[in-house]
Amino acid sequence: MAELAGLAKAKGSMKKMIRVLVVDDHPVLRRGIKTILEKAEDIEVVGEAGDGRAALELVEELPADVLLLDIEMPQMDGLEVAREINKNEMPIRILALSAYDDNEYVLGMLECGADGYLTKDEAPDLLVRAVRRVASGEAGWLSQRVYKRISSA
Repeated sequence: MAELAGLAKAKGSMKKMIRVLVVDDHPVLRRGIKTILEKAEDIEVVGEAGDGRAALELVEELPADVLLLDIEMPQMDGLEVAREINKNEMPIRILALSAYDDNEYVLGMLECGADGYLTKDEAPDLLVRAVRRVASGEAGWLSQRVYKRISSA
C-alpha cells in the first residue's frame, strides 16, 4: 500500500511536458536544436520537418504545444505556415527561429500569428527559455537583441 501511495505522489509531482515540433530545412540544425531542447527536463521534441507543407501536416497529426518554425524554407515559408495555422485556429503556439532580425521578418512573423521570435545565433543560449515563455502563453516574446533592433527603427 505504501508503494502505491509513493507512486501516486511521484506522478502527481511530475511537471507537464512541453511538446515541441521543430521545423527547419537544415537537418544538422534541427538535430542541434533537438539536442538543446531535450536537455531540459520539461521539454520533449515530438516531431521534426524540413519544409512548410510537412510542418502543417505535423501540426495536424501530432499534439504539440510549440512549433519552432524557421522562416525561409522550401515549398512553403514560415510566414505562410504561421498564416495558415492562425487562419485555421490550430491549437499550437509559434516561436519563429530565423537567421534574420530585420523588421520585415520579425514584424511579418508576428503579424502572421507567431507568438515569439528568436534569431538562430542567439538560440543556443535562449532557446529553452523562449520555448517555455511561448508555451506558457506569452505573446510577442522577443529576444532582447531582436527587441532592440525593431524598437530602434
